[in-house]
Amino acid sequence: MIEPQLNYRANPLAKFLILGLLATGFFVLFDSPVLAQTPGGYTAEQAAQGEIAYEEQCAVCHGYNLEGFGFVPALSGNFFSRRWGDRPVSDLATNLQRMPPTQPGGLDEQVYNQLLAFMLQRNGVEAGTTPLPLAMTDLQGLTIPAQALVPTALNPRDPSYDTKGPLVPVSRLNSLTPVTDAMLLEPPADDWLIWRRTHENLGHSPLTQINKNNAADLEAIWTWSLPSGANMMTPLVHDGVLFAYSNGDVVQAFDAANGDLLWSYQRELTNGVAPSSKKGVAIYDDKIIVPTSDVHLLALDAKTGRLVWDHEIDTSGETDFQIKSAPMVVNGRAIIGMTGQTSVAGGNFIVAIDLESGQEDWRFYTIARPDEPGGNTWNNLSLDERTGGSVWNPGSYDPELNLLYFGPAPTYDTNSLRVRSDAAGVTNDALYTNSTIALNADTGELVWHYQHMPNDQLDHDWAYERQIINLPVEGVMRKAIVTGGKEAIFEAVDAATGDYLFSIDLDMQNVIAEIDPRTGEKTLTQQAVPEPGAVLDGLSLNGICPNALGARNMQSSSYNPATGILYIPMQDTCINNLTGQRWQKYPDASSDGLWGMVKAIDLETREVLWTKRQFAPPASGNLTTDSGILFSGSVDRYFRAVDQEDGSVLWQQRLDNSPSSYPITYRVDGKQYVAVATNSGSFLANNMERAAGINNPPSGATLWVFALPSD
Repeated sequence: MIEPQLNYRANPLAKFLILGLLATGFFVLFDSPVLAQTPGGYTAEQAAQGEIAYEEQCAVCHGYNLEGFGFVPALSGNFFSRRWGDRPVSDLATNLQRMPPTQPGGLDEQVYNQLLAFMLQRNGVEAGTTPLPLAMTDLQGLTIPAQALVPTALNPRDPSYDTKGPLVPVSRLNSLTPVTDAMLLEPPADDWLIWRRTHENLGHSPLTQINKNNAADLEAIWTWSLPSGANMMTPLVHDGVLFAYSNGDVVQAFDAANGDLLWSYQRELTNGVAPSSKKGVAIYDDKIIVPTSDVHLLALDAKTGRLVWDHEIDTSGETDFQIKSAPMVVNGRAIIGMTGQTSVAGGNFIVAIDLESGQEDWRFYTIARPDEPGGNTWNNLSLDERTGGSVWNPGSYDPELNLLYFGPAPTYDTNSLRVRSDAAGVTNDALYTNSTIALNADTGELVWHYQHMPNDQLDHDWAYERQIINLPVEGVMRKAIVTGGKEAIFEAVDAATGDYLFSIDLDMQNVIAEIDPRTGEKTLTQQAVPEPGAVLDGLSLNGICPNALGARNMQSSSYNPATGILYIPMQDTCINNLTGQRWQKYPDASSDGLWGMVKAIDLETREVLWTKRQFAPPASGNLTTDSGILFSGSVDRYFRAVDQEDGSVLWQQRLDNSPSSYPITYRVDGKQYVAVATNSGSFLANNMERAAGINNPPSGATLWVFALPSD
């Protein structure tokens, strides 16, 4: 018997069978307790044999849950119920027996019969005692009921992933090991298990095979076409298996060395829910943890892509919540924040889901509630009038303190906060927007907060990565949380207490006139304070620098702990809204038209070591390695390796689209790889393209993997 085969080259018959099913729109979802029948039904034994045949012949493309992915249709779902409901089973059987197209009827008659029985079972039709008949004339008496959906229980088998034949290696899924809490705290050098590799969110790898002497030899080793659209994917790699999460809620597992597809899963979204971009998935134990566009958290079996559990996050009936970040896994819980804008009354929250039960353990609201700590900072507004506090990025985690660190975004409904209420004890600071918050990882309770910018009227978020870094401050080593806002001001606060430590103003802004060196309190310039009742639009904010895109944004910085240097992707793209022309804060003929840049900052001395300008604004997060390489991508489709010492370009490759994602590096069988995803539709990248006058393809997305030549 052919073992379950998870790549086309190993099982060409599966390829033709799948393509044939695709062409005919084969198979249905229906929900009926019985099959309308005269005579006969199907037996559980037939369906069990059909499950084995399905895994051998069909699961490679249609998924172990019959969910399909990308352009490959699901073999269960509303589409198929509408297509095949109330039609004879013989219609389905006729379509099935035309497969594979190169050899119609190429499977055994009994196998076709068993596959049909399995599909009936998995779509809610009860088994009976009479076998499904082989004769087409007898099948004509059976009708497929078309009724409402109900979930069907999953009873996964434990298939082997060994492939057959001398030219096909054993699948890496067989040797995939569980990911433990200890591994997440200290990831193996070969793996990339977390959004920015470690819970410190440093974006740094200890790998050194690709170095300054050989980086010029990098070449594309494999690529994979992704569903087109907005995504900000961060691939994860464990034991040589790469897990990718793409637009359209598509999760795929690949052999990380050669790009062979191992399995795929796609979430079937309910009507009216549009796919949204997310930064990735999480991995824990034997599961892949997936945030969905319809605000669920799923657990998939890491070896098969089978759905293990599905938790719908309670949003109290609000339909405008989204998830933009990747889950982080701490102490057996998946922790993730919500992103909802002005339409979400009461603001956003961070939630923790128990990974064994799939149930919610705790939640923390990022908008302070009335009559709770911080509740008097919302200008006497009712809870329904308070909005914002979106969580765009995964948090960081310190196991010694057992604290999680997040950065809620500002509110967009700023006018209600512009004039301070005269009620006693009330402020318009709007906690916990633009703050670093520290939460107890086990309970979700707030331990401390530090607000970097109260009452933000300019959409100058402090919503980005929080990096945990040990730094000398006035001669004493302090464990610090380092983060920066859109103004390109980076600040450090004490990780245990939230006490302010220092600020570094990179001189890309003109809205803050002064920063108190003791507290970090900021004094705004007059032009940055909107008049009461003024509408904040492009004209009223003319001359403000940076504009709403920020001098830094979602493109995350990276920190090399061996050198103490922070590498920050930035852009100098202030807009003169009266003329529509681009301008820089300090116009200079030598840098005119160079809108993108990377700055290298020594966090111990707080000095800028170098600035490297380039034509295009950055698109990707930064990635550093112990070998002195810095990888980064820009919106003009270039992906580069540069020297950490001075920013000089060592290698670059132009890609098919903007690499608006987070690059990673990993090692398989002793060979180091670098991966980055391109995509279309990223809000940030699209606006950066327009600001710099760049034209990119309107669609297209690819996972690119680079390495040194084999010789």
